[in-house]
Amino acid sequence: MSTGNSSRVPHSLRIVIFFLRAALGLSFFYLGFTELFDPALGRQLDAHSLHELYAWMATMPSLTWLHAVSPWVFMVIGACLVLGLATRLAAILGIIFTLLSYLPSISYTAITVEQFINDEVIIIICLLVLIFSNAGAYIGLDKFIHVSFKHKEN
Repeated sequence: MSTGNSSRVPHSLRIVIFFLRAALGLSFFYLGFTELFDPALGRQLDAHSLHELYAWMATMPSLTWLHAVSPWVFMVIGACLVLGLATRLAAILGIIFTLLSYLPSISYTAITVEQFINDEVIIIICLLVLIFSNAGAYIGLDKFIHVSFKHKEN
């Protein structure tokens, strides 16, 4: 008996992971697109409970680029997830940027269950699934890149 076949992901689960990757990718792309072309979103972020932290970060010259670059990063992450290109890296960056947008929304004066069971936590868990399931290999460009590197090594 070969142990190589026992670790294979069933075809039906691959399709589910593909749709999960595509849905997350479209979500990230849309978020970046709307953040880039909707200035009201910036005012909403200022209203969060950690406004002082964001105001302090905005005064730091080394971090002012983050607000200008983040919509583009979200769009690139979304495009990479949809295409299955550099999926693990895109998912890791997605987790980092989701945490950067999620942590300031936590109110430390009145901690509630809703702060920890919400969309951002679910997105992070889904991105972890993409990282550990080799999701870019399922109807994605990662599979073709991986195959081309194998041929170059031989």
